[in-house]
Amino acid sequence: MFPTRAALSKASRLPLTPKHGNKDYYKGNRAAYLPGGHRTGAPGKFVIGGKAKYRIIDEKVRYFVAPPISEIENSPLKAYVHTGAKMSNDQKKELYGDMPRGGFDGKHYLQLVRDGIIPEGFVESPEPSPSGSSSPST
Repeated sequence: MFPTRAALSKASRLPLTPKHGNKDYYKGNRAAYLPGGHRTGAPGKFVIGGKAKYRIIDEKVRYFVAPPISEIENSPLKAYVHTGAKMSNDQKKELYGDMPRGGFDGKHYLQLVRDGIIPEGFVESPEPSPSGSSSPST
């Protein structure tokens, strides 16, 4: 059996990056090593001796401050879309129009074109340039 070509080339000597690793390989972006930042970096350090190989340093542990839950629930600010929001049938009809029972199909589209709701030859993609090239001219 022969080895792969990548194993014999200089490409195998390059450092492994997230683009060349498998789907679970994450290398990071050095955000933990910001100079002069307070509480940046890893929240602990590796220790050679001892049973616990990683020790947490309390001064470096990140913590997040949030208001009490009662303030959040009683606040006039709400999420843009509530997960429990339900639409009435009138709202659905106003938003989606009269849809056939089977959903949006060719017959329904043809009817919308004939009624003038959708203009004939309507295309959402941009038109190609008249010169025939796809790149914009400068």
